[in-house]
Amino acid sequence: MIKLIIFDIGGVLVDFMEDMYIHFLHGEVLPEVSEAKLSKFIMPLIELMEFGLLSVPELEHMVGKHFKGHRINLRWVEGFKRNAKPIMSTIGLINGLNKTHKVVLLTNVSYSRLAELKDTYLKLVKVKTIFASCDLKLRKPEPAIYEYVLKQMKVKPGEVVFVDDQIENVIGAEKLGIHAIWFRNKTRLVEDLGALGIWK
Repeated sequence: MIKLIIFDIGGVLVDFMEDMYIHFLHGEVLPEVSEAKLSKFIMPLIELMEFGLLSVPELEHMVGKHFKGHRINLRWVEGFKRNAKPIMSTIGLINGLNKTHKVVLLTNVSYSRLAELKDTYLKLVKVKTIFASCDLKLRKPEPAIYEYVLKQMKVKPGEVVFVDDQIENVIGAEKLGIHAIWFRNKTRLVEDLGALGIWK
């Protein structure tokens, strides 16, 4: 029996991934630097932010020093606001599931992105519990982050469904015995949930 459904946020509830920010950064702030070079330098730093170990000012200092020799404004919040969009079909599905099942969110996210999400699109989602990598100092697909959620929610792996758009996160959950669904679109998600006996 399924007692808990865990949903990712980026790519599932909100159409935003950090490579979209890199594209924005190249186009609006550092056009002289290729997206490939920006991604190679910045993405590992964003991972540190998702562990809660690096702030936006520190990111700006490091990126500016590396590419310009001085700190620059990376327009971090603007890059999110200009690109992020709610995926209303999935949000509607989750709000429906929340009436009959226990639903939580689990996301790799920095403090700053989480604040923006809470101020905007997460207001549309009727889910109160959010497990964020920046708070836990753990990231998917590390086994410890899934184990932490299971312990906090008092469920066994076989009683849980996990939905994520990143295949490595899906595989990470499956290794622990969690029913994991690779999200591609709402239609496929409904089919996969139905196969597990879950209906909106």
